[in-house]
Amino acid sequence: MKKLLLAASMAAVTSGVSAFELPDLSKAYGSGMFSYVATEEARPSTYGTGLQLIGGVPLSDKVNLEATTFLSYLPRDTDDTADGTLGLGLDLVAIQRKGMWSSLLLAGAGGIYDDVSSKGSVAPYINFGVGAARALPWKNLSIRGEARVVYDFNDHLGYDPNEKTGAGTDYRLNLGLVYGLFGQEPVPPPPADTDGDGVADPSDQCPNTPPGTAVDAVGCPLPPADTDGDGVVDTLDQCPDTPAGTVVDARGCPPPAPVGNPDLDGDGVLNDADQCPDTPQGFKVDGVGCLVEQTVALQSVNFEFGSDALTAEAKAILDGIAKSLAAQTAVKVQVTGHTDSLGPQSYNLTLSQKRAKSVIAYLTSVGVATERLSAEGEGEFSPIASNDTEEGRAKNRRVEFKILTQ
Repeated sequence: MKKLLLAASMAAVTSGVSAFELPDLSKAYGSGMFSYVATEEARPSTYGTGLQLIGGVPLSDKVNLEATTFLSYLPRDTDDTADGTLGLGLDLVAIQRKGMWSSLLLAGAGGIYDDVSSKGSVAPYINFGVGAARALPWKNLSIRGEARVVYDFNDHLGYDPNEKTGAGTDYRLNLGLVYGLFGQEPVPPPPADTDGDGVADPSDQCPNTPPGTAVDAVGCPLPPADTDGDGVVDTLDQCPDTPAGTVVDARGCPPPAPVGNPDLDGDGVLNDADQCPDTPQGFKVDGVGCLVEQTVALQSVNFEFGSDALTAEAKAILDGIAKSLAAQTAVKVQVTGHTDSLGPQSYNLTLSQKRAKSVIAYLTSVGVATERLSAEGEGEFSPIASNDTEEGRAKNRRVEFKILTQ
């Protein structure tokens, strides 16, 4: 019998459960359970049956206080009569929570009335045990099972109630129902916002938005702002608040009036010696202002989130590059797309190839001959900074222009 009780105890503890769901023990509750009782040799009975009634209240998220009373009916082994017990006590119950299950560890004490051979006596008792409970489909209702060891300090438990036998131990297996009575209903957790953009996942139509990105009501990135409406987005506009209708250059500034011998494209070669005007910012030139072989990384050529669609900012930059290429017909360009390491490698490789081809398609649409352009994607395999930080990942998300001259 002791082995059976030990096995039941281990099963209750290792049943993979936690969190007594009534729905979560934030309520007071009551429980009624049937009992199977096994006794030690001190009693004139080997086993019996009984009831256990419990009323509980939460003390914290993990500890409850329970008032309990139990009744046992113990048929005697020697005749057709029966003994009985009636106990009343308090238990502390430790609870571990997980889903619809809870595991229980309890200990407590109280008083017990023993009726042995029609002679009653009262004594203290202590008990400890383990158990498990699981929520049922009906609101506030759970099933609970437990195994308890009850140590009875009454020393008159034997066949002769006048003879001292020493304290005895009873083993109780209980199974029954628990019902939540009243208390605060649990507050459901707020919906998750995995990418932290302020739009909950169920409503987020653009998941995995990079940190710090401004988004609209459905979680998708907002287009770059152009406050003064001059066609140059604010992040590139070096002359904000340009009056409406003003013609501006790629920097968002009105082109300077020619004075003396200026360098309008800022490539370091004065206009009267510049054989290749309108060189884009960031590109190297030779002594007469024409492009030389080089590789230039442009983080400002950006795309809509998770796609190969160019942003308005990117198109403005490519317009300047196309204008320069139109004046230098001998130059060829290899466009290479790169990504950071977030996401699957195969997805990043495919996305980088699509983005490089999108750049080629746009340059072709504004007049650059197709045979002068080629595209390839490197995915995440050629980083120029660490992918462990957002700053590094931003540098790795780039488009490179490799200038080839004949």
